Amino acid sequence: MKSVILVHGAWHGPWCWDEVQQLLAEGGVSSVAVELPFTSFNDDVKEVEATIADVGSSSILVGHSYGGKVISKAAEGRNEVTDLIYLCAFLLREGEPFAGNDQEPHPSLIKLEIEDDLSCTVRSEAIVPAFYADVDSEIAERASSMLRSLPIGSFEPGKGEAWARIKSTYVVCTADAAIHPERQRQMASLADRTVEWECGHSPFFSDPKLVADLISSYTQ
Repeated sequence: MKSVILVHGAWHGPWCWDEVQQLLAEGGVSSVAVELPFTSFNDDVKEVEATIADVGSSSILVGHSYGGKVISKAAEGRNEVTDLIYLCAFLLREGEPFAGNDQEPHPSLIKLEIEDDLSCTVRSEAIVPAFYADVDSEIAERASSMLRSLPIGSFEPGKGEAWARIKSTYVVCTADAAIHPERQRQMASLADRTVEWECGHSPFFSDPKLVADLISSYTQ
């Protein structure tokens, strides 16, 4: 059975996968949730590369949001990675900006606060509307208090195209207010398979069983 490596998105941490990991374990699936250091994009990639090496066996990489960009680079040249799952994540061509190349930008409820050291956080009033609109209020409050800053430079254009060689699935979240569903569908066109879920940006909180069941289906 394949192992699962879970990569969180911007501002978050491995804690966002807790319920998914519990459900995976109950089904006999081994998983590791990476903690991205948020010191630079390259450092985030190195952390995932190290985890792939530590796991050693055949593995599935799951990237959420910004984590999609990370796994596209970290999985390059790694034969032990058999599948990539992009969970409402950035699946970018080399050099493609996060917003895409359209003339018309896709709206997002994320509002950034940029500090003097060029780190960024999400403004407090925007966190729940962007990330947790369909999440239990207690879970949303706890998650909001745990968000971290990261360098604004981490959002430079795409690096890495592991998805061109490794089987990939893209999960479009149709009620997502952080990454517009139409932007997700654009990126999903690069994947081998697309799934659409009626949920917001954080299905690991709103429906962890749905996430665990999808991942488990790739582990046999």
